[in-house]
Amino acid sequence: MKWVKRIAIAIVGFISIIVFSAYIYVTQVRSIKLSDTVPPIDQNREAKALTAFFGLDELPMQSLLLYYKAPGKNGMPLVFSQELDPATINSSDFEVTTKDGMKHKVEFVTLRPAEEEFELRTLLFIGEYGIHPENPPVIVKVVDDLFSRSGQNYKGQVIPVIPLPDGPTISYAEHFIIDDDYPYVESGRGCDCPKDETSIVVRTVWAGGVRALNGKELGDPELSAFTVHMVKDQDTIEVTPFKLADLGDNDNNIDLCLKEMGIPISVVAAANIAIDPRNDPNPSTKSRVFSRW
Repeated sequence: MKWVKRIAIAIVGFISIIVFSAYIYVTQVRSIKLSDTVPPIDQNREAKALTAFFGLDELPMQSLLLYYKAPGKNGMPLVFSQELDPATINSSDFEVTTKDGMKHKVEFVTLRPAEEEFELRTLLFIGEYGIHPENPPVIVKVVDDLFSRSGQNYKGQVIPVIPLPDGPTISYAEHFIIDDDYPYVESGRGCDCPKDETSIVVRTVWAGGVRALNGKELGDPELSAFTVHMVKDQDTIEVTPFKLADLGDNDNNIDLCLKEMGIPISVVAAANIAIDPRNDPNPSTKSRVFSRW
């Protein structure tokens, strides 16, 4: 009866995976961090849906930690210009249209893994949203109430989908300083720039998660590939970060640590320094840099 024992062990193992995934999901959802203060400047800026990225057509087994039905399904991150109000996020808020004109409901949506303070501007869709290249997703529409933390409604906004073979680009960037009120994380996954050495941080939010070309975290070899244009006194200067931060947490936020003082106005990343989860390299990508405050 060895086969019965083997089947029983397999069933117990499968159930354990499901239970563990559910535990991780519940504990991680509870760890979403709302910043104490919503930047007041957001009240005067239009909240926009920026990018939708057909990032993966087959999510790996590790995606069980996000959603128990995720492996093998599509993954599509969406980036917004302002942080989202988590209480208003629902899968029924969205509709995905494929090339053939068919409209699809969203199966599952989450803020993970970009769930730290001041990061809540990226949603991840998981489900079946078309097949590349025959019938890929082409449009995402916000069809119901979805509010930013400043109270603006994204309802009605339409986003063209970045195709599957395209590499990752910078969707949004902002600058801020690490002051006494900043929720500083000194070490570990997702830790911040070195406080004593950093004058200004430029946060880049990519269309999807990124790694270096060798599959490891972005780091010192990529520093010179980032250029920040900064206004200093009456001049515009170009600077490069001395360090990258907010690493190791599998999200789409990469912080550039700058020593120079000034007002960052744009950031450029050179081509072929980063890959998305499908190993597609990035094109040269540029973004305006907004002030958080």
